[in-house]
Order: sequence, then structure tokens, then C-alpha cells
Amino acid sequence: MLAGISVIQGAGQLTSSDLALHELLISKAYQTDSSMSSTSYEIPLAECLRFLWSDAREADVVASLKRMEQVRLSFDGEEGRTFRDVQMLISWTAEKGAKIDIGYQFPDPIRWLMRTMPSYSYIELAAIGQGSMRSKYSAMLYKRLAHEVSHRKWQAGCDNSFTLEYTPAELAELVGFSAPGSSFFSKLQERVISKFAQDFVGVRKFDLAITYDGLPSPARGQGKATSRIQLNIMVRPDSHHTVHADDRTLKSNGMRIGRPDIAKYRLNSIFWLQVAKQFRSLSLTHESAYWVWSVALDEALEEVPVTAGYEERRYRGRRLIEAIDANGVEAAAWQFFAEEAELGVDLCHLTHVMTKLGEADSNRLKRMSERKSKRKSKVGASEKTVAGAPVVVPSINRPLAPTFETCTHVDIEIDPAASTGDLDEFIHDPISKVTWNGTRKFRLRAYFRVPGTTVRQHFAFTISPADEDELFSVLRKLDSWLIGTPVYRFESEGVSP
Repeated sequence: MLAGISVIQGAGQLTSSDLALHELLISKAYQTDSSMSSTSYEIPLAECLRFLWSDAREADVVASLKRMEQVRLSFDGEEGRTFRDVQMLISWTAEKGAKIDIGYQFPDPIRWLMRTMPSYSYIELAAIGQGSMRSKYSAMLYKRLAHEVSHRKWQAGCDNSFTLEYTPAELAELVGFSAPGSSFFSKLQERVISKFAQDFVGVRKFDLAITYDGLPSPARGQGKATSRIQLNIMVRPDSHHTVHADDRTLKSNGMRIGRPDIAKYRLNSIFWLQVAKQFRSLSLTHESAYWVWSVALDEALEEVPVTAGYEERRYRGRRLIEAIDANGVEAAAWQFFAEEAELGVDLCHLTHVMTKLGEADSNRLKRMSERKSKRKSKVGASEKTVAGAPVVVPSINRPLAPTFETCTHVDIEIDPAASTGDLDEFIHDPISKVTWNGTRKFRLRAYFRVPGTTVRQHFAFTISPADEDELFSVLRKLDSWLIGTPVYRFESEGVSP
């Protein structure tokens, strides 16, 4: 829901998934038509299903759209005009063969409002999709906070926090909550506020902490009541994906950026250029940024503090590993550098880094060696028989199934709902740009159905991953578009298409 809009009819029937889907439709419209000049938009049904939850079906999406069509809104527009009884959305489905698209329109007053709110188009869809926000009240609050944060750009070395304060009644009105007067605050706490902590875990753009009259928990006891609720927001820097950097010149000169690691901790070489560019106050080069991260990661894995910040900072030690587990290594590393820039240099001091860098690199090599040893031991174990069982010798006519180590091709299947633009943007271009870390070359084939036809074709890529982990780390980025699992094949033509 866009900020500044109030629901005057149908609020009770909306679910958190309805609000999440509405945000997807808004973001898709902004993405394809930033001027909001078009009168209608389309989005593949498959994209809506992937966004909502793992077992969502067409009927769920259609029901959600029907609920939105029953909602009526009011809001203030330009030139002092107030609009009332505005329908939230108009929708339909369009089918061609097996492909189903969702068509939708925003009434003119909403499109006019959207034209005046370009800064609000930044929405973390990952934070509200896939059922991330279970409560519709959390989703409503997120929209308001995202709007507020869009006007406050993160700055290194500055106080990037701010507070919004409401009475309990004002907060309830903000999120569309109502309850009987006699138990109003307890119901607000139980049904609304208590859900915020878990629902906002996936939000990366800002952190949220709640206080009650400045205290961490509401007043309890006879005659005690909470008069003001504070929403304390800490703004985080934009994702590294928004920072433009180009490593082609360095690579063409033979310079190596970063080092390989096991898949869980592996970072693309371009990341270090983005760190140096975004966090200039740290005075890092791409090379020293990698050194600092190596020491920070090793400190967390070995649980041996290098500085006092290990105990005090959010992205150090065990908390750093938890951030990697929750959001991935790129997001966690980005927040680590942001914390150094915001709170002041701690681990980024060259003396700390150079003292521990050799040990950190030695542990990195050990991780990679242990990973390879485990893979070899699994292969060896599969060749052994249980004690006392007869040894079965594979027949010449029944060859062993190919593995990562023996295959000549890896085949993946792309969702037939992918459009021509989707195939280029989300499949072909990302795979083409990968810099692999291995030496053995084989073929990756991505099979797809030509949009609007029943013709099946494929993209073919020559790849050289260092190990199976590296291959899967790349494929995981395409996961929402993949059907089934990768299939290893051995073909006598070797690396032919």
C-alpha cells in the first residue's frame, strides 16, 4: 500500500499476502513504466506464484486479486484535492497456450499519486514475499517505514537513526487495527506489536526496535499504562547491487581480486571494488577490503577475538555467522563494512589485519582442502560394499551414472512461464558473466520453451567451476526459475553443444 493512503472499506478482509502481492504489482509497474503513463500492466502468473509462497496456486492469486478489487481507498492528491472511494485495483487473466498472465490497472487517481512518489518505488520485495511477513499489520507498517527511510540516505560516520512516536491509538490507526476498548492495548500488543520482531527479520534497508515510553517493555500493573510507543529505526546502506563497479581492466592486466573459498563464504571479485567505492571513509582498496574481510570471517569462525569490537558489534563473531546463515555472505559482508564506516574503524586497522592475515588465509585453504577430502571420501564410500555383502561389478552395458567429476554436460530446465526478457535478464546474462575458478571445462545447457510456442531450445555455456559447490552457488541464484534439479550427463562429443 502506498504511503498516505487510507483504507475506508474492505480492510478487514485483506491478508498479509494480499498486501505483498499488491507491492509486487506496484513495483512491476514502476519497473516497466516509471512515468506511470500506461493504463494497464501485465505480469506472468508464474512470477506471482514464486513471490507468494511455495505451494501457492492460481486460485490463491485470483482470490487475492478479487479481495483487492473490493477495497476502497481515500487519499490526498495534488493541488489540495482529496480522493475518496477509489477502487484499489482492477484485474483480469490473459491466457495463450500454457502461458497465463495477470493483467491489472490502477485507477487514474492512484496512477497520478504514484507519479509524485518515485522515491517510494524502492521496496524490498524479498522482505515481504514468500510469506516473510505473516501479519498484515507488519506489512502495513513496513510500507510507512520504507517511505520514511526513502527520504533519509545512509551516510558514513553519521547518526543514521531516527525515531517515530505514536500513541497506541495512532499506531493502531496507522496499521488498520481495531479492538474492543476495554482490552485495546493488550490486543494491540498481542496481535500487532509482538509480531514486528520476527516479521522484520528479512528487512535489510533498516532495523526496527520498539520502546514503550522509552522502556524496552510496556508498563505493567494496576494503574500503569503506556502513553507513547517509539519506533526506533536505524537506516542501513543500499545493497551492493546498486553500486556500479567494473573489474575488467584489473583482470585484463592479470590482477587477481580476492581468493576462492568454499561456496558458503565465496564472494564475487567485483564485490571488493564495490566496497572500496561505497565506503570511502575506510580508505580501503579492493585488495585491502578483501584482507579485512578474510580476518573478520576467520575471527568469527575460530571464535578468537582480534579486537574489542568482537563483543560489541553486531556483525562480528557468532553474530556475523548468523547473518551469513540468514541473508547470505554478500549481505553480511556488506553490513560488516557499513558498521565499520558508521561506528568507526575497528578491525579495518592495517596492524590488526596484517597480524592475522596469514593465519586467516591458512584456515581458508584448510577449509577448501577439507571440503575436497569429504567429497572424495563420499565417492570412496559409495564404491565399498557393506561387510558380508556380495561385490557387484558394474556391467559394461550398464555404466555408472555420471557425477560432477565425470560429466561432460550439466542440463537444467527453465520454467516455461519465462518470457523472452526473463530468459535474457535472469538466465543468459547472469550465467554468461560468471568468472569460474576451476580449470576443467564442460557444458551447461539451460533448456527452455520459446515463449508463445511449443518449441524447446537451450542456451549452451562453457563453464569451469572449481567444485560442485561453486556450480550450485551459481544455480541457486536462478532457483526461482528452475524446474527440478540439475542433471549430469556424459556424451562422447565432450564439450560440444
